[in-house]
Amino acid sequence: MSYLARKKTSKILLLGLAESGKSTIIKVVIEGKLPKKGERYEATIDYERKQKVIAGTELTIFDLGGQTAFLDRFTGELSEFIFSGVKALVFVVDSIKITDISRAKYYLDLSLKKLEQFSPDAKVFIFQHKADLVPKNLKSEVRKTISEYLLQGVKKDIKYDTTSVFSDSIFKAMGDVYAEASGARKTLRPLLETFIRHNAADMAQIFTKEGAPLTKVENISKFDHISLSEVQEFFDAVVKRLAHSDGESATTILLESERRVFFIRFMENGLALFFGFPKDRLREKNEPIPSLYNKVLAFSSQLTSITEG
Repeated sequence: MSYLARKKTSKILLLGLAESGKSTIIKVVIEGKLPKKGERYEATIDYERKQKVIAGTELTIFDLGGQTAFLDRFTGELSEFIFSGVKALVFVVDSIKITDISRAKYYLDLSLKKLEQFSPDAKVFIFQHKADLVPKNLKSEVRKTISEYLLQGVKKDIKYDTTSVFSDSIFKAMGDVYAEASGARKTLRPLLETFIRHNAADMAQIFTKEGAPLTKVENISKFDHISLSEVQEFFDAVVKRLAHSDGESATTILLESERRVFFIRFMENGLALFFGFPKDRLREKNEPIPSLYNKVLAFSSQLTSITEG
């Protein structure tokens, strides 16, 4: 059997009204571009497909145009094609265009009906996007108002996130979508937990190269994204370097702070490993850094064989 015949595939829908921010999410989270204030992208005509491989699963992300004519076709004559075989639906709503909320609710309800008809097991996510534009003192009230309105009468379990391309929120939210659609959490989390248990790490995560977290390990730390003050400047430099690289070769980077040793391992398959080890525990275990480095490389090889095999 050929590799293409064996490869797992999964379908994600990215849907919402025009100018809700879908194209920017695609550019930043899927294509890895750095966001710029005020930057605008051309409206998606009809729909576009983007491919991304996560943990051995090829994700096909449908970026659906948000103009009324397109939305009517997607939920009408094309509904079987659009909503069949879906693993995850992401519905994007603008945080500040409150006047459009009733129309967003209309298409959300219609999409959920079509999803129930053609892909009843699909997971649903709502991104209340452009949250950075909401004044701080109104964020809780705006979230409550929009979420209650959108979820009124909805029986399906939906994960609701407030997101922005100018914070970690969009990466965390898309990480949940990736993990759900690819099955990465079930595949990768046990491996990560085993490594942590045997090597005294107190920070650990597996990301897409762009920064979307794929795993959650309880009782290790509250670490969700590489944004800790200890490593932020370092990570920003790495991201800028990656933006200008071809991404075809693996790279391992070591960083030491006063209290910890960090490893970031960028892999050829588009995943990135992040580990933080407390120096006091390494001294207790008499674990030299070169030995730790070799263990990270070994774990990376194991992960590669599983996700590509």
